[in-house]
Amino acid sequence: MGKYIKFIVLLSILSICSSILFFFKANSNVVKISFPSINSILSNSHQGFTCETWKDFSYIDGAKYKSCLTWGRNDAFWTVEGIRHTIFKGLLNSSSLIIEVGGNNGRETSKFMELYNPFIISFEPLVQKSKNLIEKFKTNSKIEIQPYGLGSHTRTLSIESFDSENSGINVFQKLSATDSSKIQLLDIVQVIENIRKTKTQDGIIDMITIDCEGCEFEILPVLILNNMTQYFRIIQFATHMDFLTESACIYCQIEEALERTHLTKYRYTMLWEAWILKNKI
Repeated sequence: MGKYIKFIVLLSILSICSSILFFFKANSNVVKISFPSINSILSNSHQGFTCETWKDFSYIDGAKYKSCLTWGRNDAFWTVEGIRHTIFKGLLNSSSLIIEVGGNNGRETSKFMELYNPFIISFEPLVQKSKNLIEKFKTNSKIEIQPYGLGSHTRTLSIESFDSENSGINVFQKLSATDSSKIQLLDIVQVIENIRKTKTQDGIIDMITIDCEGCEFEILPVLILNNMTQYFRIIQFATHMDFLTESACIYCQIEEALERTHLTKYRYTMLWEAWILKNKI
């Protein structure tokens, strides 16, 4: 009889444990994971492209690559610059999620909200600018401002603003002896994985738009090398050719890599362009 009672008690305990486990599994989707602090992310290896790495990729057509190296910047873009907002009609809507790398003064954010009313996560590492953006959009719950930049790995970086309006930074710029400040960069691979898991239903992010004064030469190669471009329905970026000696090499490797997963929506070479995921058009 005693053994029977012990058996019943054991079954009861197992049943309770099973119920608790089921509860947590069933309700795991209500738990929100915030972006990790700058010190809590582990860095990946510092992957990237150089003028030599194109030889390592079997998908790169040598003739096309060398032809690309001769391209120039297509300034015709400036006569139709609004295309970077308006061309996505029918592709973006109020349910879309946009990742914005380089929030700056919020002009682009405002334009996307006006046209599509999407959800936007905007990354702006300059302290005062991110504070201004938080204040500017504080009444709009669909806009989330993150006071970080994105890079190949997590780090604190000394930078200088480089233009007359203090509107941009260049992560590759050599610093003068004075007038530098620090920004915090997060590992873009881990940030995007976080967003895919916590902010999307199918792992696909509707759009990433990048205007970050040269960081495109760092983050796009990392996304490509980690096979992550497939998770963006739209990839749009500005290219800043004057900031890096190997910029043409890196740009042309980015172009050939994107052709594997995306089709061009518009392209003004070495200035602004957008690509649409092939199976999501």
